[in-house]
Amino acid sequence: MTLRTTLLASGAGAVSLLLISQAVIAQSTPNDDDVILKAMRDEMERSKQLRVVGGQDVPYFFSYDLTDAEDLTISATLGSALNVSREHLRVPGIEVRVGSYDLDNTGHIGSGRSNGARYDSGWPLDDNYNALRECFWLATDYGYKTAVESMGRKRASMNNAAKQADPLPDFSKAEPIVSLPKVAHRKIDEDAWTKRIASLSGAFNGYPEILSSAVEFQIIDGITDLVNSEGTQIRYHDTVNWLMAKAEGQAPDGMLLRDAVSIQAIDLDKLPSEADMRKSLTEVADHVRALVKAPTGEGYAGPTLFEPQAAAQLLAQLVGDNLRIPRKPLSDPGRNINFNPGEFDSRIGARVLPEWMEATDNPLETTWMGKPLIGFYAFDLEGVAPKPVTVIDKGVLKGFLTTRQPIKGFPTSNGHARLSGNYGANSAAISNLFIKANQTTPMADLKKRLIQMSMERGKPYGMLVRKLDYPFSAGASELQGLAQASAQSGGSARPVSPPLLVYRVYPDGREELVRGLRFRGVSSRSLRDILAASGESGLFDFMNNGAPLAIMGAGGYIAASSVVSPGLLFDEIEFELPQDQLPKSAVVPPPSSAQ
Repeated sequence: MTLRTTLLASGAGAVSLLLISQAVIAQSTPNDDDVILKAMRDEMERSKQLRVVGGQDVPYFFSYDLTDAEDLTISATLGSALNVSREHLRVPGIEVRVGSYDLDNTGHIGSGRSNGARYDSGWPLDDNYNALRECFWLATDYGYKTAVESMGRKRASMNNAAKQADPLPDFSKAEPIVSLPKVAHRKIDEDAWTKRIASLSGAFNGYPEILSSAVEFQIIDGITDLVNSEGTQIRYHDTVNWLMAKAEGQAPDGMLLRDAVSIQAIDLDKLPSEADMRKSLTEVADHVRALVKAPTGEGYAGPTLFEPQAAAQLLAQLVGDNLRIPRKPLSDPGRNINFNPGEFDSRIGARVLPEWMEATDNPLETTWMGKPLIGFYAFDLEGVAPKPVTVIDKGVLKGFLTTRQPIKGFPTSNGHARLSGNYGANSAAISNLFIKANQTTPMADLKKRLIQMSMERGKPYGMLVRKLDYPFSAGASELQGLAQASAQSGGSARPVSPPLLVYRVYPDGREELVRGLRFRGVSSRSLRDILAASGESGLFDFMNNGAPLAIMGAGGYIAASSVVSPGLLFDEIEFELPQDQLPKSAVVPPPSSAQ
């Protein structure tokens, strides 16, 4: 048989197979309350028959998952709702692997691509057994053909490439889990939330310095069922609720300035009160007003103090993003691959933090200091139960966050496959990342030390960072400019988000907000310049989406994450003022928003 005739042969063969399949489904319709799981199990058992028609590349692993989601999205500005969208949808995930755990269709630059047609166009919203069986069958058809096609490309590249000295397996085995609790969707009062979000967006009224503002609120209430051919059968509530707000103003010289906030919770009733959320939005407005009036910053290299929130935002990037080590995909000789393994690649056993610091990622923790942690989850995307991982001990890198795709030195998953990846594999992501210092100093004393160090070095001031633009709230063009600047300055291969709130700290302790600065040359290597940590720690929550700088509002998979960190004093951080052409101010001033 050719590739296109394995399941849905063209012409009369396709019709015959379709009729046979429908007959099998009709004869086996069960009387079962759990229709989705029944359809998954039955169709997976039948799909295993593909083993006899696949030649050398027979399927060895199947995974079906289906998320039943009820989403509510509300956007508003200046006290008025702009759009309210409510949607019920089902999102499938069908995986077919051919070959073996040692060598399969993943890990090639062409993995996951198919030139064939697909027939699984949509999924039923009700629990219709016959319709679900057919959808799983058609999706398996496409997954199988894609896997065989990908395997063909991979074998061709393997024949052309130099033989690897010690090739890694493509997939690791995992103990099967059965966990099927009863879960149900929550009732959502759409009208009440619409009024609440519209009212919250009015927090920006009365600020003439703000030229534009937006508030978006989203509830994703999902229930996921997952079954695989190893015996795993799980069900879990997959929910998140979050509010995003941002505001933008313009300084007299034309510089555009902004601030943003993201507020999230796993449980709807764990969100802050409306009064607390309004306070957070008012702080954003106050920050934009202050930035518009602030003086322009200037180039600086010297002692810098990050307050706990800013330190957590920095470490989410310089530590968190580097704890996932993707494997370089196989390709044909001479073909360039845009691949960035991360700054911790090949650094196991090396010092990446001061010896008095450590880092642990723990997906099982639910609270910290009485506050809920949004990084908790029961199972990852591959159906693996997560484990706590000590990634840095006494400053030395000890481990990575892993998926079922083995990496050198780490052959199995520790349950951190949280984002969709490339080349047929999932990507790891942090959950609850705890940064701990075993020797600390109060923040007030660190500020005094910052001033003393600056004076000793002949600096007119030191620098204090209170907040970074992370997740990134600007557009793609500014992100591209950051990436180019980072590459030119020898900084991180992944650009670091710029500071939103950065202050000059003068010898008398006075703080002066400045605008327009970005970091220069900052990377994970900069962490070795940490001199001290504060006794006070802060909690920073964010929605990780795998996009550069977790850019706010980017689509795709999301992984709710928390970072707990102390404040950090650095021996030297370099800042620069971009020499960009500034836009002109509006010819006609905006209408008054005073209430």
